[in-house]
Amino acid sequence: MNRSTYFSIGVVSILALLACDGDESAAGGGGAGEGAGSAGGNAAQGGGGGSNLDWQALMTADWQLGPGEELTSDIHTLTLDRDIFVGAIRPIAPKGTHHTVLANGPQIMANIIYASGVGTNALEFPPGVGLKLHKGDTLVLQLHLFNTAFEPLSGTSGIEIVEIAPENVEQEADIFLPGPLDLNISPNQVTTQTGVCDINSEQTVFAVFPHMHQLGTHFKTTLTVGGTDTVLHDGDYDFNHQAFIPFDP
Repeated sequence: MNRSTYFSIGVVSILALLACDGDESAAGGGGAGEGAGSAGGNAAQGGGGGSNLDWQALMTADWQLGPGEELTSDIHTLTLDRDIFVGAIRPIAPKGTHHTVLANGPQIMANIIYASGVGTNALEFPPGVGLKLHKGDTLVLQLHLFNTAFEPLSGTSGIEIVEIAPENVEQEADIFLPGPLDLNISPNQVTTQTGVCDINSEQTVFAVFPHMHQLGTHFKTTLTVGGTDTVLHDGDYDFNHQAFIPFDP
C-alpha cells in the first residue's frame, strides 16, 4: 500500500499526530500497570467532546496535594499485554491538573504519543486512522499537578481512549512535536518566538494543538510546501482552553 503519514501538530510548540498504513492485527486482552490504573474500564471527568463514544480508561493515577503544593513531574507506568488501536483520545483532568503527557518508553520528550493542557478537548481521528499501541510497550504517564488553594486537593488524572478494530485501520497515527523549546522573553514588552522544522517525508495534517504557558497570547502555524504557504492556524491563545483544532486533511 502507499505509505503516507497523518499528523496533528502542536509546544510554543506544536504537537503532531502522524499516521502510516498499517497491516498488523490486534489481539484482545487488558493491560498490566505499575503505579497506574490498567487499560480498559470506564473513567470519569474526561475532556470535552466525544460523549457518544465508548470511552475507556487507558491509564489513571490518584494523587493528593497539600495547600500550595505542586508536582511538576508525577510519573506512572503501564506495560501493555496486547495490541491496542486508538480511534479517539482525551484527558482525564480534574481541577489541579496542569497537563498530561503520554510517552512510549522512559525518554519522555523523545517518545511522546499524546499530550494535553488545561481544558483540552477530545481528539477523534479521521476514519481509517488509528494510533497503534503495541503489546509489550511500556507507557509512561507524566502529570503536572498543582494546588493553588488553601485546602488539600485530591483527584484522579490520566488518559482515556476509544478503541477501534484493527481491520478498520488503514493508516497509523503518531505524534510530531515541532516548535522552539528554549525561549528568551524580554521583560515588559511583546516578544515573538519563531520555530522552523523541516519534514522530509510525506505527511497529512488533520489537527493542530498549540501549547504555551500563561504569558502566551497568540499562536500561528504555517505549512510551506513547494514554496507555497498554507496557514493551518492563526488565533489568540487561552491557557485555560488549550484545544485540539481539527480540520479536513
